[in-house]
Amino acid sequence: MDLAALIGTIGVFFVFVMGSSSNFTNMGGIALMWSAPSVIIVLVGTLMATIGSYPLEVIAGLPRSLGKVYRSKSVPLIETLVIIVDVAKVARKNVLAIEDSLPSIENEFLRNGLRLVVDRVDRELVTDIMMSEMKYADQKRSLDQQVVKLMSTYSPAFGMIGTLIGLILMLADLTDPNSIGPNMAIALITTLYGAFLSNGVFLPWATALDTARKNELVLYEMVRDGVLFIEKNERAEFIEQDLMNYLTPELKAKYEELKFSSDKGK
Repeated sequence: MDLAALIGTIGVFFVFVMGSSSNFTNMGGIALMWSAPSVIIVLVGTLMATIGSYPLEVIAGLPRSLGKVYRSKSVPLIETLVIIVDVAKVARKNVLAIEDSLPSIENEFLRNGLRLVVDRVDRELVTDIMMSEMKYADQKRSLDQQVVKLMSTYSPAFGMIGTLIGLILMLADLTDPNSIGPNMAIALITTLYGAFLSNGVFLPWATALDTARKNELVLYEMVRDGVLFIEKNERAEFIEQDLMNYLTPELKAKYEELKFSSDKGK
């Protein structure tokens, strides 16, 4: 689980409640922030507009996409690098021996790439197949991020629509003092809801999905290069040195420590 995303979401609502209740000294202020018509206008309106913007199969995957927001954004770069180096050592002696390692490899992209190498598929075709798979996966993840980002655009717009509705209802009957307050509340609270959902919820979600997409793309690129190096029958030491460029300085240090511990254990 991504604790940063969880803390951020909880923190945003905490700030909202704290501000509404005057530092928790006036809890009645929280009740004033609730308006069912405003929720319907902003939240339901945003969802309906988003549904109208994409095919239903894309919208059906929205809950799954939002679940990624709170999953860990880290990808197993070190673990994958270790596997690639180990497979390269085997391939250096006998490429066909790679097949025995395939069932134990969890990364489907790596497993499929190595399968192409074992099957002696032409190098250019291997490259094309892996690039196509990378492109499709990246487009799918990018679409998830775009859907949520669009919601951050729609929500303040519907907040403004709710403001106009509230003002129209208020101006339509100024003779009734009892209706002025509730209608003005709708006018103001819908703007608040729209701004809050856009900047406090949807934009952070979209950014989190984009971060996850970029991290996974780095992993895909490392796997692609590793498979092509193995297909070329490069030395494991060279492959290791080259693929370490995909690691951040912190991960490089961790990998070196892990490698040292492994060598020492031998």
